[in-house]
Amino acid sequence: MLAEKTKTRQNFYVRFENTKENLALLAYLQTLKNQKFVVFNSPTEVTNSEKEHIRLNAEIDKLSQLKAGWDGFEALKPNINAINQAEAIVSMLSEKVLKYCALFPSNDSSVYLQGNFPKGGFAAYFNGERFSYFLKGEKYKSSAADIELNDKIISKIENQICKNLI
Repeated sequence: MLAEKTKTRQNFYVRFENTKENLALLAYLQTLKNQKFVVFNSPTEVTNSEKEHIRLNAEIDKLSQLKAGWDGFEALKPNINAINQAEAIVSMLSEKVLKYCALFPSNDSSVYLQGNFPKGGFAAYFNGERFSYFLKGEKYKSSAADIELNDKIISKIENQICKNLI
């Protein structure tokens, strides 16, 4: 399961003081060829290039802070594994896709990711163990239920959205 694969955030930002040592470290990081991270030179670059990731990660933080009864009734708080699933898919989808998306809690402790694209819609339901999704456009439809969330399926969803719904 993807949620067990990592317990750390895949998107994070570091602010360096302009010391000689930190500037040397920054220069070194920028020279690495096999980058598993992006080095930004200013907060403006981060904001402009990752604003949808930042927005949705803030939504994920809000989901993780919800308490039982968040809806004024008996809704369960989102379970940590469903939150981790949402975090995993958000970290892998592009800004192009995420700008149309929002996250919502479900009263059964699950999490929804929904997208309203120019040519159709997307919804994913994360229960903490498996997930289900559907994509629907005027001339396109795709769905899967009760499947494992992994890098391959996230990539497939991204490609289908970009090709058929944006």
